[in-house]
Amino acid sequence: MIIARELLIAKSEQLHRTVDDLVTIVTDAIQQQTPVHEVEKKTFETLLRAGLATVQLLVDCLGKGDVGEEYELPDGRVVKRSEKPQPRPYLSIFGAVQMERYVYAEREGQEIAFVELDARLALPDGKFSYLLQDWDQSFVMEQPFDKVKQTVEKMLGLRQYVDSLERMNREMSQDVDAFHSVQVPPPANEEGAIFVQSGDGKGLPIRRPADAKPIESHRHKSGPKPDRKKMATVGSVYSINPFVRTPEEVVESLFRNPEDKRPKRDRPRPCHKHLRAMLNYVNAEGEEINGRAGVFGWIADEMSERHGQSDKPIVCIMDGEDSLWEARDIFQEHIPMVDVLDLLHVTPRLWNAAAQFYARGSAAAETFVRERLLRILRGEVSAVVRGLRCMSTRHDLGGKKQADVKKICGYFENNGHRMRYDEYLKHGYPIASGVIEGACRHVVKDRLERTGMSWVRQGAQSMLQLRCLYLTDQWDAFMKFRVERETQRLYPYRETIQPLSWMIAA
Repeated sequence: MIIARELLIAKSEQLHRTVDDLVTIVTDAIQQQTPVHEVEKKTFETLLRAGLATVQLLVDCLGKGDVGEEYELPDGRVVKRSEKPQPRPYLSIFGAVQMERYVYAEREGQEIAFVELDARLALPDGKFSYLLQDWDQSFVMEQPFDKVKQTVEKMLGLRQYVDSLERMNREMSQDVDAFHSVQVPPPANEEGAIFVQSGDGKGLPIRRPADAKPIESHRHKSGPKPDRKKMATVGSVYSINPFVRTPEEVVESLFRNPEDKRPKRDRPRPCHKHLRAMLNYVNAEGEEINGRAGVFGWIADEMSERHGQSDKPIVCIMDGEDSLWEARDIFQEHIPMVDVLDLLHVTPRLWNAAAQFYARGSAAAETFVRERLLRILRGEVSAVVRGLRCMSTRHDLGGKKQADVKKICGYFENNGHRMRYDEYLKHGYPIASGVIEGACRHVVKDRLERTGMSWVRQGAQSMLQLRCLYLTDQWDAFMKFRVERETQRLYPYRETIQPLSWMIAA
């Protein structure tokens, strides 16, 4: 310990000189009229060098983890010290740290059972520091892997490979399910008066199988390309307070000129919005996972935990896709809730209907949509359907136009029981799935559907899992959880290591 204390004193002078270097940067800048951005650059480079020296000093002072030729673990096993110290790669945010330490195993060549220095420092499983992993993957949540590689290198001077960033992403995602399993429901007093759940599908580009001939991807295919895009299911659960409106207010908001001033009404905001997104994929245990079932199973569990036995209404907002409602019923068939057809899937069909009778973009088409939307919001869905059929006959529509009107009418009739908007508005229920539409855009489209991107399934699933955490402010809690979990897995005996007391007296 005397050697370590002397080493600390000797090497700490290097850190003290950093302060002198910073002062020199200031004095030189004053004398030479250095632009402030150059001062920033020199200062940051100096601080990076100081940071690396600090971490290296810590490692050097802790020594090589020699706890004797033999060491008895708390479980009674006796392990033996390696013949010589072994190197251990470690890349901090400041740069590569040089590290050599003794490792202990029951016999030479067997699996390492104990490394005192690694345990004392709670080193990660790989070479990248936990802080660097956090920063890397925070950038990865928003930018392509190659762009992140370039950004981090420009900022910190660290060279990383795209493969490393991708592997880091997949390894990190393996802790997501465990993180979710230990989360507790939000406090009841922080929930809104209405619980809302929603689900939707969003396609994303999946790379062709490795055994497919490259020329096959050049073949022209008309219509949907099921072999190039796979559907991810996105689910959301949140609570919100009522927002009572009239049908007229909703119509005015939808037809409002963007340049006009918005009416001053405080809209309630979603409380504790949680998201999930899943593809069909094979998990780390080799199990086939059905993404849609996984998301709706999660919605059911989340709603059960958060709603409990309260008398608050549950509102389910989705589009008219039958498979979504069928998946909901598999997991929540006997749960009372209010079904709402997303209004944003009604208005496009009204515009399409208008186009069968009037020129697209005309004042007549807008009036048509405005009048029928108001009637639908007042609860007059059946009357609107009858009117569309009468207009189709009166205008003697034929061919595709007649088929389009028939299809629109069928859609409204099939979903009529989910279009009681007059009742929903009186109770202040949400009638549009802005949250799930936004989730499909933010979780999937903004990151996984950029130009030229394609994904393997596992990589896409990892990104979806992590982005759901990142976009709901759970990132920091997840990072803390996975570090603690990995530390416990790697170093179950860490708590038995005594702190070095030689620094206390100093």
